[in-house]
Amino acid sequence: MGALAGSLSYMRFLVDGDPPKNPGPAFEKTLESRRFTPLNPAMEASESAGWVATEAPFDDDLPITRGMFLFGDLVVVSYREDKWAIPKPVLKRETQKRIQQIIDEEKKDPETIGKAFVKAVQDSVLVQLKQKSLPRSKIIDVVWDMSKGEARVFGRGTVVSERLASLFERTFQVRVDVGPWAARAFRLDLGSRAMGVLERLSPGWLFPDPMRAIEDGLDEALTGAGTAPSIGMPKPKPTTTPLPAATATAGDFDTPPWEG
Repeated sequence: MGALAGSLSYMRFLVDGDPPKNPGPAFEKTLESRRFTPLNPAMEASESAGWVATEAPFDDDLPITRGMFLFGDLVVVSYREDKWAIPKPVLKRETQKRIQQIIDEEKKDPETIGKAFVKAVQDSVLVQLKQKSLPRSKIIDVVWDMSKGEARVFGRGTVVSERLASLFERTFQVRVDVGPWAARAFRLDLGSRAMGVLERLSPGWLFPDPMRAIEDGLDEALTGAGTAPSIGMPKPKPTTTPLPAATATAGDFDTPPWEG
């Protein structure tokens, strides 16, 4: 999924921080310092992550210039993460085959083969397997509207909420947090009266009528049994024929009030 093609599913982040007065040169420098570096099969690193140009995410030699990521108040850039995914059973099998080949060719005694030798053979086999395969790539597009203080991230999961968010903060020197509708409401341009009402809101039941019926029915049963109502519950309505104390048993509370 992405900003230019594919599904339009995304996560919205609130960005806390002011961009520089001249974001082009400043962001060009910091993006270049955190640009994606391709994996090298001969190196021990199994993962690599960084920024790439949204228009050409797999062009490793293409620099990220301001003309490729800055469009007015919008910063459009992509996060790329590559990872080698060599199955352990495959690595184990190829390592055993390679060790057996060495034993047959060099007439080596299997009893003299130690852990260090096996580890060296395994590392050599791993490099060969990497050279024959391609790493798994994940591309996540980011569109940051600096005027609104919001960023749309076209991806989900741990990669977005932790890795990408952390890199975004280090790159642009801002703070980001997931922006649900409730949090976004406080960023709207509201009048003082509307903002006062918004600030005085408190959590409540999604379906208040059934919950009120439960509380009223429970209070009535407890009052009839001679037990004081719980603190915080609504005061029970007076009835003309209160429930006798002798008839209030534990079985009276097994059936919810709305089921009769």
